[in-house]
Amino acid sequence: MSKIQTWFPTSIYYVENLISEQENNKLVDYIKWKSKEIKRGGENWFTDVYNTHQTYCIHTDEIFSNLFNAVKKETIDFAKKLGSDHEYNIDGSWWNIYNENDYQEYHYHSDSYFSAVYWFTNPEGSGDLIFQSPLTPIARPFKNLTANNLTSETCYYNPPPCSLVIFPSTLMHMVYRCKNKTPRITGAFNLA
Repeated sequence: MSKIQTWFPTSIYYVENLISEQENNKLVDYIKWKSKEIKRGGENWFTDVYNTHQTYCIHTDEIFSNLFNAVKKETIDFAKKLGSDHEYNIDGSWWNIYNENDYQEYHYHSDSYFSAVYWFTNPEGSGDLIFQSPLTPIARPFKNLTANNLTSETCYYNPPPCSLVIFPSTLMHMVYRCKNKTPRITGAFNLA
């Protein structure tokens, strides 16, 4: 009897409908209004995406309390499935507004254990969130290879609004160049 055993998997946690559409829409309106007065963050990036990294933490604003409580709960559930019973807490958060031609280069979050992306909006043409395998690439790819979850060196997410992806913070990720005509708005969370 033969079977494939996966010894070094990379786990990514995915949830749809994290909060209600009505609450999400209220938060989108708030972000659009609040963005007019908050200084752009995220220095030292090649991209010009408007974000509030290190200028405004959304998890400290009461209007986002249901969202950040849901993100924390789902992260703790994910951690338990991975074998960790630590109560992870959000220690950094911000929003990103991607307009047409915006992108985010590959990066990772070195000061956290888990990171999460929440989609407030994701209009047609929005760039995919792309993860890069942390494993050493196959030096010589197999012949006639059709990539799957055992052999792919990247994976892509482009979910509907109200969706959440949680991943190990050291996992390299990026956002592909956007072609959307209306803003793609996401929230980013780091948990330690």
